[in-house]
Amino acid sequence: MSDKIKGLVSVLAPEPICDGCIVEKLGLTAPHQASHRTRALAGEAGFERADGRCATCGADKTVIWRNLR
Repeated sequence: MSDKIKGLVSVLAPEPICDGCIVEKLGLTAPHQASHRTRALAGEAGFERADGRCATCGADKTVIWRNLR
């Protein structure tokens, strides 16, 4: 599942996405599945997680994105 989340965030780069939209797009059963993995992914090079606006739903919440720089 971590690879699917990483892949989705990479495809959307540099646009940010929230955990709720990740759950919806990947058909996960619980929001904590995404939040746990996005927190871990944020520690990898190129991935950041912070408060911002989700490019998918437009809500202001914690989002993750991949920097292309």
